[in-house]
Order: sequence, then C-alpha cells, then structure tokens
Amino acid sequence: RKYVVAPLSEEFVFRACLVRLWVAASFPEGAIIFLSPFCFAMAHTHHFVEHVRRHGNKQSALVEVAFQVFYTSLFGMFSNFLLLRTGSLIAVIVAHSFCNHQGFPDLSFMSSYRGNVLYTQRHLIGALYLVGILVFSLLMAPLTAGFDSSFRSAPNVL
Repeated sequence: RKYVVAPLSEEFVFRACLVRLWVAASFPEGAIIFLSPFCFAMAHTHHFVEHVRRHGNKQSALVEVAFQVFYTSLFGMFSNFLLLRTGSLIAVIVAHSFCNHQGFPDLSFMSSYRGNVLYTQRHLIGALYLVGILVFSLLMAPLTAGFDSSFRSAPNVL
C-alpha cells in the first residue's frame, strides 16, 4: 500500500490535479512549490487518531503528527519542484515510493545514549548528513534543467 497505492493516489491528487489547478489559476511558481505542500501534509494528520488509538497518548501523537506534517511538507516542496521542472508525474511517483521505502533517517545515534555503536562517530556522521543535504540542494536545479514541462506557467522561471 505505501509503496504503490499511496504514491500513485497522492501524487495524482496533490501533484497532477492540485498543481495543474494552481498553474491554471496563474499562481506564482513559488506559491505552488511552497504553499500547496501543506495540503499534502494536512492529508497525513489522520495519523493522529491512529496513534491515539494505538498508544492512548495525545501529546505524543501531536508531536509525532507535527513532525510528520513538517517532513511531508518538505517532501511536497521537493515533489512540486520536480514536477514543475520535469513535467514527469512518473518521476514524482518513483521519488515518493523511494522515500516511503527508505523512511526518515534514524538519528538516534545523535542522542547521548552511549549504547549506540555510532555514538562516538556522531559528529562525523552528522556532518556527512549536512554535506549530503547541501549537495542535494545545490544539484536539484541543474539536474532537473532542460525538460519540457507542461506544468510550467511561464518559460523556465525556476
């Protein structure tokens, strides 16, 4: 479900339909990239009810869902950027499926829990994470340039 059905259905609704609608309404590309992902993120708030049913703790559920809204918003921004730049819904669906498969990185080694074998290397690994995020951010635009996208409202503004 989370590798095929969710990526297909969510990307169809939130990218193919919503982004196309916002482009047709002449929303600025910045607004499409940075604001429409909150619609995608809010669609994940049903996990609050699931968490409360499983664990009975509303505060824990709220923290978990707030974090999920944060990172799904980031993913939505990336997906919108990718769709607007490439015009490929398939690329966005594959990225979504890949992210669902990978999950959020396990950062537990960063805590003061000394039982983790990676704890002593936490500074190096943390620095490598940051370098990876920086390189990914710097390469997003050049690696998505040159595609003919029907999702673009204006010629190559991004």
